[in-house]
Amino acid sequence: MRRGCHRWPVWWLVWKLKLLMLLLLIPMATAVSLPSSGQLRRIWLQDHCNAGICANVEIGRNDYVILSQSPIAKQVMLTFVNSSIAKIPHLMFDTFPDLQLLRMENCSLETFEKPQFEGASNLMSLFLGHNRLKDIPKNIFLGADNLNTLHLEDNQLRTLHNHSFSALKELKELSLADNQLEQLPLGVFAGMRKLLDLNLAGNRLTGFPRGIFDRNLNLTRVNLARNRFTVFESELFKLQPRMALLDLSGNILHELTLNFSLLELIVAQGCDLRRLTVYGVVHELDLRNNSLREMPHIPQAVNVTTLDLSQNPLGNLQGNPFRRFTSLLRLNLSTTNIHELAEGLFKKQTQLKMLDISGNTIYSLKITLFDSLKQLQYFYFQQNNWNCDFLQLLMSSFVKRRDISFMEDVTAPELVDDYVDGIACWYESDKFSKKCDGDGGGSSLSNAAIELSVVRNEIKAFTEVVEKKFVKVYRMLEEMKLKL
Repeated sequence: MRRGCHRWPVWWLVWKLKLLMLLLLIPMATAVSLPSSGQLRRIWLQDHCNAGICANVEIGRNDYVILSQSPIAKQVMLTFVNSSIAKIPHLMFDTFPDLQLLRMENCSLETFEKPQFEGASNLMSLFLGHNRLKDIPKNIFLGADNLNTLHLEDNQLRTLHNHSFSALKELKELSLADNQLEQLPLGVFAGMRKLLDLNLAGNRLTGFPRGIFDRNLNLTRVNLARNRFTVFESELFKLQPRMALLDLSGNILHELTLNFSLLELIVAQGCDLRRLTVYGVVHELDLRNNSLREMPHIPQAVNVTTLDLSQNPLGNLQGNPFRRFTSLLRLNLSTTNIHELAEGLFKKQTQLKMLDISGNTIYSLKITLFDSLKQLQYFYFQQNNWNCDFLQLLMSSFVKRRDISFMEDVTAPELVDDYVDGIACWYESDKFSKKCDGDGGGSSLSNAAIELSVVRNEIKAFTEVVEKKFVKVYRMLEEMKLKL
């Protein structure tokens, strides 16, 4: 009988051919150019890997590596942990022809070598964060034509080239966060027409070339936090029909004007903002920890559903600053130096579900202030200077009556006269007594309450400073640990 002829897969034959050529060339290369320590190393990953997790793998920069005796099929995910890998071996994608996801994070990766991604047509996600990469060579990603996600955060990248990301026409998510980038070339993102999510946070950028995003029409999420912007031109994104996120936190932007046809969420925390103007449609604004003394100017405020103004020195809000914000669902006025809230302030917020006025110095309010808040579900009002009699009224006639969720106080008992359902409050002395009737009573602070407020705020400020220093020291220790 005639025996059937076995046909090997094409990728297997190609891999064998490459391996044979490497074995033939190594003796010559070793004799001519390699240091005495640069010998051919055979690393059998079967000895290091289990269920797609590879541990304790060490590959030096000058090592020539053979990863396996034969190609390993049907391995779609590979993660390296507790490993020191200075470079991605040439035969990585020949050894794993079906690889779709590769994680080499925190592996001391230093460099790319051409042709690095030859045979990586199945690769969809590549995570190379927390390494030591200093450069992305031109055309290095040729071969990885179907890459969808690329993470290069927390490396040592200083510059990029116009062709650093060539061939990545299918890329949708790119993270370059926490590098040392100071400027970007005009065409660096030009080939990535499908890019949706771009993270450039934690670099040293001060601006962009005009037109840098003109070909990224699908871009929806941009994170520029913790850079060195002092001015920002929203015209950079004039061609994007819809933006889901723009994060400018941690930049120093005293005055900011944004103009988008549609922007879902603006995040601008800790920017020292004094004035903000937003044209176009915006749905959510996170403006925590700035220097705003006036409300942001938003002509189309009717579209805003979330407004976070906490940790701004707004003080008492005069007039009716929320009259145009008729669609608000969440409003945060925590720690904004408010002493009192004017009657009718929330008259237009009939859809409001969450209200936070905690961390202020409010003594008493008119109970009719809450008449229009029929949809309120969460009300945070702890850490104020509440009068105990008024607080009893607020709880019984509004909070408990409507079954609204609230948060208890953490004020130390020795600083408090009493608690009402876990919220700290104080009784008045005869000298500064005030009447608190069913309509809410007076709204101005007594001298005793003011003095107490000063002491409490000083204690709070001291505690915050200590906490920030602790967090800073903790981060420094974590960074030292990673470097070690």
